[in-house]
Formats: sequence, structure tokens, C-alpha cells
Amino acid sequence: MFPPVKRLSLLALVVVTALAACGGSGKKTPTTGSSTSSPAAAQAQITSAYEKFFSSKTPTATRISLLENGRQFAPEISALAKNPLASDTSAKVSSVTLQGANEAKVVYTVKIAGAAIPGLKNRNGTAVRKNGTWQVGDASFCALVALGGSTPKACKNLGG
Repeated sequence: MFPPVKRLSLLALVVVTALAACGGSGKKTPTTGSSTSSPAAAQAQITSAYEKFFSSKTPTATRISLLENGRQFAPEISALAKNPLASDTSAKVSSVTLQGANEAKVVYTVKIAGAAIPGLKNRNGTAVRKNGTWQVGDASFCALVALGGSTPKACKNLGG
């Protein structure tokens, strides 16, 4: 068994690598559907999407639906869900700033076993609204994978 500090470092590396594999485009797609009733409601929906997506307790199918272009990255999201080293991940959103009706900037921290991980604290991310639903912007994950020193093919293909 690894000592606690070494184990956390290993887990951080695994989480960064696994989450980065979920990368995607920074392209913005016009959305249709019902509008969010208020800025506060939009912020709550975005916070929920981020926190559910990063929670190891969220079912894989739900995670896929919470990520922009999530179906494209279903194999990576499934692999993350099966990885025992990522079995106690979560995220805490500290701020959401709406950038119009369909985009937002998000500041969030990824945690393992409730502890913030260096390099994954106060990360800048994006959220997009598609068909009336707020999702975690997949461009955020291309930025995360860059921390691990590689870029998934999906990020390269989508300009992320």
C-alpha cells in the first residue's frame, strides 16, 4: 500500500489523466429550447452539472449526459467510472459567471476523498447550454489533460 501522500499524488495523476481523456471542443453551438428562468437558476443548474459530473457516485450514463458532446467520449467516461483509484472523486464549484444565455465561466476544484488536489484547485472551466440544459463544457477537459503533458486526439481534432 502507498503512504497517504504518495497515494494522493498517484490519485491526482490518475484523475487528471482520466478526466482529460473526456476532452472535447471549445466550439460553441447555438442552442434551442426553453430559457433558464433566472440567472440564479442557471447558476444552480451549472453548479449541479459540474458537481454531478465529477462525482464518482454519479452513474456513467448521467455523466455522459452532463458533458458537452459526452456521447463522443463515452468510452473514456466509462473507463473513469471503472477505475478504482478514481472511486472517491468530487468537485466543488466556487463561482459561476454567465456569459450570455448559453455560455458561462466556472471556477471549480476537483477533490479526492474530500481533499483538494494541487493543480486541480480553482480551475477555470466552461459551461454551455444546449437544448435548454446546462452541461459541463468539454473544452474544460482539454485544459485538464494538458496538465498531464499530453493532448487526447479528440482535443486535437476539435481545436481544443
